[in-house]
Amino acid sequence: MHHQNRGILSAYEPHGVFSFFEDLCTIPHGSGNEAAVATYIENFAASRRLYCHRDSVHNVFIRLPASEGCENKPAVLLQGHTDMVCEKDSDSKHDFLTDGLDLFVEDGKIGARGTTLGGDNGIAVAMMLALLDNPPEKHPVIECLFTVSEETGLEGAHAFDPAAVGVVSKTMINLDSESESTVTVGCAGGMRTDITQPVTPKDAEGVLVRITLSGFSGGHSGVEIHEGHTNAIKAMGRLLNITTTCDWDLVSINGGGKDNAIPRDCEAEILVFDFDGNGVADAEKFCGEILAEAEKLRAEPNTILADKQFSCTAEIVNEKASTLILDLDGTWGTVTLLTLARDGVLAMNAHVKGMVAYSRNLGIIKTLCDEDGTPTAVKFSFSTRSACESHLDDAERELTRLAMICTGLSDNATHRARYPGWDYAPVSPIRDLWCQTAQELLGKTPQVEAIHAGLECGILCSKMPGMDIISVGPDMWDIHTPRERLSINSTARLYTTLLCVIEKLCR
Repeated sequence: MHHQNRGILSAYEPHGVFSFFEDLCTIPHGSGNEAAVATYIENFAASRRLYCHRDSVHNVFIRLPASEGCENKPAVLLQGHTDMVCEKDSDSKHDFLTDGLDLFVEDGKIGARGTTLGGDNGIAVAMMLALLDNPPEKHPVIECLFTVSEETGLEGAHAFDPAAVGVVSKTMINLDSESESTVTVGCAGGMRTDITQPVTPKDAEGVLVRITLSGFSGGHSGVEIHEGHTNAIKAMGRLLNITTTCDWDLVSINGGGKDNAIPRDCEAEILVFDFDGNGVADAEKFCGEILAEAEKLRAEPNTILADKQFSCTAEIVNEKASTLILDLDGTWGTVTLLTLARDGVLAMNAHVKGMVAYSRNLGIIKTLCDEDGTPTAVKFSFSTRSACESHLDDAERELTRLAMICTGLSDNATHRARYPGWDYAPVSPIRDLWCQTAQELLGKTPQVEAIHAGLECGILCSKMPGMDIISVGPDMWDIHTPRERLSINSTARLYTTLLCVIEKLCR
């Protein structure tokens, strides 16, 4: 299934932006799989004889010389990431490693059938290439940085070495925001944590039950964490934590796809033991209890409307199963961790109304198996966010202690991909210029805000002190989900504003 639906965006302006975006959508480019896109960008630069540097992780840096008369004007650095979040509908056969995206346009918005679109952040890549391909008549030195693996821990930004390419810019425009009407001037830092619950599998016989939760709305764990979207993995933990009269153990549990996406589904297989010949009856009762608890969740006032449509099934799949179970300790530790792990908004900002200060998302649960298919552990993956370093320190201690309680070992919690926040700058010439230009072109001044999501700006700012930074982008909705959409008209307006700002830098 290789979708090569070229030309579907050819009728839309700016033609260059959408042509490059379509090219990108034909190239698989999930996080960790950006080499092919890096080659595409590298070939683009070579064909135009532009300075280009590709590093060992596939970050690409391109420099366009200034136009005549603008050689002494301040340079500008544009930046975005080449990877996308790979989420798809449960019935989709799409292979993110080999297949291009199946694009469509509806109501002025671009989407991809059954999958994420990757407008986050493919549209930034397309804008930078279009600008390098056909720059304004007057422009300063334009530097473009294409980073990798932003979605899995901002790894490309961490690896980027400004000295290796001799960055000359002191002004940076990050193109990884999702609202045309806002200019982002600060963001949260963050950290990934994996907790591994070891298991000692053993053979057992009983009634095999499968519990499936699906159809939750999901969403971005930074931008939408405050909106009350139900976490399907935590919901499964709640179902498994109900009091039941029968004896059971976990066979497997799997849910979620990305630690920075709110999980939309989760599945668990349970073995109900048949000690007294009533195994089927016990399993049927167990399934009834699960379904009843799911209905309680559906009816609760804190469950948002979009999540009330979720599906829950609990059914017997084998009345006389012989299978491996995770053992008592593995089951107890897994359910305890699911129950006790804090998730969602942990603290609101006391000084900025409506702004999340500290949050956590349990994004993935996976039963790990060896080559023979024998379970070895259950792995939990968390994403914690805060602009406050002490919150991240606290999260390390909290999750380490949680691992100790549930697994008995503190070193079963590993913390990685920690990155700093990006603080608001009281004085920012590029912020003022962008807002002024948007007002002139569109008749409306953008809202200036800091966000709870993570951006690469904090890391890049720490590597290039004194850099004046803003983050902007066109209107996008439901990023990190198969419902992701990108506005065509907003993209055009944002790109026009970008061109005008760059021209103004030469005045």
